Amino acid sequence: MPKRYALLVGIDLYLNDGSRKLPDGRELSLNDLHGCVNDVEAMREFLQSQYEFNDISILTSSFPSTTNDETTKPPEPPDRWPTFSNIKREFETIYEKANAGDFFFFHYSGHGAQLTRVKKSPKKRFKDPSLLMVDFCYGQPAIRGWQLNQWLKKLNKKDIQIVVTLDSCHSGGSWRVGDPSFRTPVDWSSISIPNLPIDDQATTQEDITDLPFRSTDLEISWSMNPEGFTLMAACESNEKAAEMVINGKVRGAFTNELLCYLTQSNISVTYRMIRDRLTRQLNDQTPVVYGRDRLLFFSNLELFFSTPLVVRVTDDRVIFPVGRAHGIYPESEFMVFPPNSAITLSIEEVDDFECSTAASDELIQLLQHHHHTVIPSRWSLGEEILHVIVDPNFGLEFQQLLYKSLQTRIVSHIKVIEYAKSSQNNTMLRLQKWGDDVQVWEPKSSFGHGGLIRPLRLRGNDLEVLAAETAGALAHIARFRQIVNLTESSSELRPFEMSIKPINGATDKTPYPLNQKFKFEFENKGKDELHLTVIVLSPEFHIAQLYPSRDSPETVAGGKRRSFRFSMKLPTGPQWVEATLERHSRRDLVRILVTRGEKVSWKNLELPNIWDINQVGPCRQVPPERDAVLEADSDLWVQDEEIVTGSKT
Repeated sequence: MPKRYALLVGIDLYLNDGSRKLPDGRELSLNDLHGCVNDVEAMREFLQSQYEFNDISILTSSFPSTTNDETTKPPEPPDRWPTFSNIKREFETIYEKANAGDFFFFHYSGHGAQLTRVKKSPKKRFKDPSLLMVDFCYGQPAIRGWQLNQWLKKLNKKDIQIVVTLDSCHSGGSWRVGDPSFRTPVDWSSISIPNLPIDDQATTQEDITDLPFRSTDLEISWSMNPEGFTLMAACESNEKAAEMVINGKVRGAFTNELLCYLTQSNISVTYRMIRDRLTRQLNDQTPVVYGRDRLLFFSNLELFFSTPLVVRVTDDRVIFPVGRAHGIYPESEFMVFPPNSAITLSIEEVDDFECSTAASDELIQLLQHHHHTVIPSRWSLGEEILHVIVDPNFGLEFQQLLYKSLQTRIVSHIKVIEYAKSSQNNTMLRLQKWGDDVQVWEPKSSFGHGGLIRPLRLRGNDLEVLAAETAGALAHIARFRQIVNLTESSSELRPFEMSIKPINGATDKTPYPLNQKFKFEFENKGKDELHLTVIVLSPEFHIAQLYPSRDSPETVAGGKRRSFRFSMKLPTGPQWVEATLERHSRRDLVRILVTRGEKVSWKNLELPNIWDINQVGPCRQVPPERDAVLEADSDLWVQDEEIVTGSKT
């Protein structure tokens, strides 16, 4: 039975003795907080009552019953203070005790700030987002974001599942002087905080050559870019994490809302669903999720297929945060999540980035009961007809069952046509019987697909189940093709330049070797802000967001640039999958999505690999809810770049 470990850190009382100074000689100090220890206690109770954690370690710095401003110290034993050395010791202990398959949860409530880089900091980084320890102003080190990332990576290499929540600021900005309700140090200016020798010494043992990568092998783009674990942060890097008084107790706003939602929710929720719910509840701070955001909370189960969305109700209309740019057409259907009602929502009006339908009183009450969460139930293909030609050897019963199953997934017109082998039609999806297997053949497309679809295994003696699984594959392919064919809406010239170039001495000659590394560069040539997202469409009918690692797009100011490195790796799967993967002349499509005037989420375009579609139902991820009204002057540009890898020599 896998064990569950937790390390909970909360810092209310910060120690200050003048050891750190600003360049002008002034002493550096940290204002105290008042809700961090309460956060830890509430989190401990939750973990014990709801998830039966085996081993919970707590490091806190609270206020003693009597205080003396000159000599006040936490009442906890010094070995339980949240210092750099104590936290590092706890990570090492977890590493020694935990085994493959075990679970580790790390929670931090306290100050966060941007600190001057040390010698080991990642290159081209001027500041390190950091967690400030109780004795930071006693001249002791903070935990750098990239350093915490390395500690977590070490655990992950041992196949330990990891979840991290950080209720702190890490922007290092200077908020209102004298306001203790934010977890960013008060009156810290934008001046660089000088490092002490101990700051470099604390990172000398870190191996920065082993940096983490995302699923498409995106090289690190932030100090925490987790692969193999999930990180939830209280706010964006330019925001502040607030404290608030609830029932007479000071609590972190993020931690409080997180625990309230998890305690009250009677359904399984993903980290994305949690993030979206908290965004609705919190003011002036936007929680973010990095890493494995499609897992169910505290579970290693990742659900596929349908995509939950959080909608809003305005003027008796239900507004969905997806539109024409996401491949939504009128008559597309949604249902509430979890799907325990027969009521469906059929889309009536579609704009570029939003769509809507009328909201009855009954529907509004139903949506409120389900936290305004819906999932797609049937896709519309617009005016396109889904044609499927079927080998007559399947028989009429299979064809009828297939048609009925497709109707549960596709709202558009469907034609299932029996064909004779002597008159094969190469312009439609085709099903061929091969022993006990169903083979799916696709016509040649502009993306380069065509021929037998693999890796895909459809087989079985139960015709109804086989027809349903085949319909799932066909609907998945239809949705993938729909996304491939999406086009830009703006008629203006593109106000940006971008390039993808091979690195490590490779030439521009294709096909490139498998795992070839590339550098992506983007420059905003205009004056207005642009919002950048990069997704990858693979030969396995898989769509994933490559950049940025968070849900929302990367905002690039006028005249500014962004760049990152990535490589195309073969996907992993069961042995039968890896044996049939295409390794020669693989065609991956890197799609660059740029908007102006509207910050649009594209995470809902993501699709699992073709062999995963019938694995589990009913949810995958939740894009963010957007409370702002769509701006009329929003523009969208779409640019595709094809990368061919896997030479035959």
